[in-house]
Amino acid sequence: MALDGIRMPDGCYADGTWELNIHVTDLNRDVTLRVTGEVHIGGVMLKLVEKLDVKKDWSDHALWWEKKKTWLLKTHWTLDKYGIQADAKLQFTPQHKLLRLQLPNMKYVKVKVNFSDKVFKAVSDICKTFNIRHPEELSLLRKPRDPTKKKKKKKKKKKKK
Repeated sequence: MALDGIRMPDGCYADGTWELNIHVTDLNRDVTLRVTGEVHIGGVMLKLVEKLDVKKDWSDHALWWEKKKTWLLKTHWTLDKYGIQADAKLQFTPQHKLLRLQLPNMKYVKVKVNFSDKVFKAVSDICKTFNIRHPEELSLLRKPRDPTKKKKKKKKKKKKK
């Protein structure tokens, strides 16, 4: 292609490609790929793994889009269909991660949780692991990071008649 690699004043390439930045959490490395909007998510992950050139089992990894707080799990969808453009910051990270959990009996345990699942499914899986009945009555709650920064409730003033 004659226009391959020619950069236009706006930062895009003349052949319609653009640079997509992906952070690989396991290696703590940023990787830049040249892609078009027609590239599917599976193709992006394949290009990424080939560019990393690290012999590892990447099967548990997926792309996480921090800005939209969503996992890009439909590997046949294109970047255009997801609405991903050059300014997107993606993370290539494992879907299953260790979670320190406080059970209803107040004990703490570490359990591997699928972060790409919906919360109800993740809670159901945790309950199956620990043989807890009625997962619909439970949920996950994140402890506040700093209790001093907690929002204070405003007191309502009562008007006298």
